[in-house]
Amino acid sequence: MRPSANVESEKGGHFAAFYDPTPFDSIANPCRAYSLINSVAFHPHELMFCATFTTAHKVAIFRIDPAGKIRTVQVLKNPRARLRGPQHAVFSGDGNKIIVSNWNNATLTIYRRTENGLYSRDPVACIDFPEVLAAYKPHGMDMSPSGKFMAIAFGAAARQKKGVALFSFNSEETILEHLSLIDEEELPGIPKGITFSPDESCLLVTFSDVNSIQIYNLDLEMGSIQSTPRQIVKGEITGLFRPEDIKMSREGDFLIVSNSEADRVTVYPFDKVANRITQAAPCRILENPVSHLRFPHGIAVSPDGSILAITQFGPLQTTRDEDIVFDIRTPRKQSSITIYRRERPGSHVNS
Repeated sequence: MRPSANVESEKGGHFAAFYDPTPFDSIANPCRAYSLINSVAFHPHELMFCATFTTAHKVAIFRIDPAGKIRTVQVLKNPRARLRGPQHAVFSGDGNKIIVSNWNNATLTIYRRTENGLYSRDPVACIDFPEVLAAYKPHGMDMSPSGKFMAIAFGAAARQKKGVALFSFNSEETILEHLSLIDEEELPGIPKGITFSPDESCLLVTFSDVNSIQIYNLDLEMGSIQSTPRQIVKGEITGLFRPEDIKMSREGDFLIVSNSEADRVTVYPFDKVANRITQAAPCRILENPVSHLRFPHGIAVSPDGSILAITQFGPLQTTRDEDIVFDIRTPRKQSSITIYRRERPGSHVNS
């Protein structure tokens, strides 16, 4: 059974104030060749976002001006940036740093905001993953609401080591400390997306090969992730098909998940007090032909909740091991970042 785009929420009524399924704008890959655009993340206080152009070894920073125009304000690139396959980038809690996880060499590079409002072209810190994580490849990453903790989902493909890790982050001193790891023996599949609950007492993780979302309790005083999930959401009713990124709405009432195999984005009602997904079926779906989605991947929500940004790989093929297939013949503009705007209150557009 295929979930309906107009499924009723257990909280009552439709999620009418979701995003218009018709894209408001799109940013085509500006690099000279095709590049995976793995992640996108908004600044916590400004209409500015960064995106990782992984195979071009760049991080681009964009700003949305008062007229709604998206402009490139900065590109962090090598050799100064010391980027090696930037997989995911996030802003620190105060927005004064960008933290990038690098796929190729298992490092985190950190860039500090300068007096002119731009970010340092050289990293202020280049941190190796701890020895226990040296053989892991990062995928999803999220900063906690307080900015004191960071979480990374390691895996991305069947042949990679898999894990879910928690770190503490000292923004002032750019110090990162590894606190806890759930290793692959305790995980059901390949972790891809990861996000904190609004009260940062839980981690929510997508598992792409088993089409599942799992919620894990955190003990932040002990600095640990409890390996037994408090909730598992799976099955055909969920509409999950190779789920990638997962993000919380700004109000904390809904989860937004990109599904690369189905070319759609699904939304689930979330109880931020009980820290539970209250309905396995999506309450809203962004899907084609209206939404123009091809292999949706990274997700970001603006600080005021008015804008949803989604990165896309385009019509790529994947192997049985979940590896992504492309080469120099792949059209560079096939990858993009698509922007959606919040619907007007009271409106409802079928997706």
